[in-house]
Amino acid sequence: ESRGLGDVYKRQTERHHIYGSANRKYSEQYGLTVYLCPECHRTSDIAAHRNKEVRITLQRIGQRAFEEKCGSREQFVKTFGKNYLEDE
Repeated sequence: ESRGLGDVYKRQTERHHIYGSANRKYSEQYGLTVYLCPECHRTSDIAAHRNKEVRITLQRIGQRAFEEKCGSREQFVKTFGKNYLEDE
């Protein structure tokens, strides 16, 4: 069976929901997910699940993407409960 490059990519990476816990369903709904290698997702010192700076950077990128494609900052805060771009 022939597989495309996207299939290979997805087998070597893991899907990370930028906003987890109670907001995981909204990450899914608005497409605020990224594919990371297992080390960058879970296990290394710079993994999204272990490194606060990396996690916040992804959350800021996610908020910018939401505001560009989905809605206003007010709508983002209403949905996700926090403004990750408070200094902008």
